[in-house]
Amino acid sequence: MGPLAWSADVVGGLKWWQRVVLVACLCALALPLWFAARNVYRFAEGDRTITEGYVHCDWNGPCTGTWRLPGGQQGRGEIAGLNFEYDEEQVTGIRLYAGRDWAVTDRSGLAFDAAYEFAGAAIGVVVVLSVAWYKSR
Repeated sequence: MGPLAWSADVVGGLKWWQRVVLVACLCALALPLWFAARNVYRFAEGDRTITEGYVHCDWNGPCTGTWRLPGGQQGRGEIAGLNFEYDEEQVTGIRLYAGRDWAVTDRSGLAFDAAYEFAGAAIGVVVVLSVAWYKSR
């Protein structure tokens, strides 16, 4: 039995509303793939830089600030990985890995996040298809 015959067998054994739920669940699994692709892109396309101007952190995060990219472009936005106490809000010269509208203090975190998101999507597909197969019997 080939994969197409198996999938037709699974979908054919489901009620109409179960088919709708199956399609919705499989579509929802595209979200972790989008986040993973975004983190892979950021890991490959970012630049090393430092903060320029002030960094402001809310009491429980997030932190925002500005930085200068190679080529003279200025970046601005949220900086992931910064945790400041209230009396340390305005600090300059922090090393970052950044693009135009995002920045992180630890580049390796992008790779770890992408790996977790890819793994989560793969596990989700297996679980959703296993449940569909079980329900179609």
